[in-house]
Amino acid sequence: MKIRNLAAVLSLILFAPAAANAAESSWFHTDGAKLRLISLPSADGKKLDAGLQIELESGWKTYWRAPGASGLPPILDFQGSQNIASTKVEYPVPTTFGDDQNLTAGYTRSVTFPISIEPLFANRPITLKLAGLVGICAEVCIPVQFELSLIEDGKGVSQRDIASTLFQARANLAGQSTDNFQIKSVVYRKDRLDVTASLPEGSDDSSLMVEGPESWYLTPARAHKIEDQTAYFEVNLKDIPKQAKPEETVLKFTLVSDGAGVEMSMKPVRP
Repeated sequence: MKIRNLAAVLSLILFAPAAANAAESSWFHTDGAKLRLISLPSADGKKLDAGLQIELESGWKTYWRAPGASGLPPILDFQGSQNIASTKVEYPVPTTFGDDQNLTAGYTRSVTFPISIEPLFANRPITLKLAGLVGICAEVCIPVQFELSLIEDGKGVSQRDIASTLFQARANLAGQSTDNFQIKSVVYRKDRLDVTASLPEGSDDSSLMVEGPESWYLTPARAHKIEDQTAYFEVNLKDIPKQAKPEETVLKFTLVSDGAGVEMSMKPVRP
């Protein structure tokens, strides 16, 4: 995370109210990691702030929502939950690992995926059930199936660590672009995208994740050149369907620099 954002995050954590009525599931243990659900209701009972917490052991990693052609994105299913109208899972800014020909987006440290929940009926108990599949990897990647559940009934105890974890997870989400942190152009050149981006002052490293239709597999890219706070990327299109038309498709870009990220949606143009 960038230093300029650190003070804001710390203030959220230090001055957040105690996590009255927080809830948590039991830990699910597997090689290299443990997972659990955590939750915290709003004061008016109209929504629930939850999270899938993944504690990784040193040397282990897991994947982002769109890791690239060789990664396993999380698959999460809330079927069987009770008093839930909708769920929305979000993913903190990832890092990249692997070589430039097989780059993957994910997390090499513990991470929490925020989950926003709208209940059917406010101020009533919520049963949250999650069945999932995630990749937990060291030298070899292990597909891990798990089931977790918790009941948020407003009768839990105060747990400031849960509040802090959820605040931190949301602070680590990608934000909106700014004049000095954004995608400037995306050019489609048959077998690749040439992407130019502006980076904040002092940035010396950057990566780019691209998401398209579900059938597309796009490998993340590292900036091959950074000059005058401008980064240049080449995104390989070798793994998209033959009938795909990138110049007619709106793509979602996540630009990352020094642990912070912004998201933008754009349609490539031809030169």
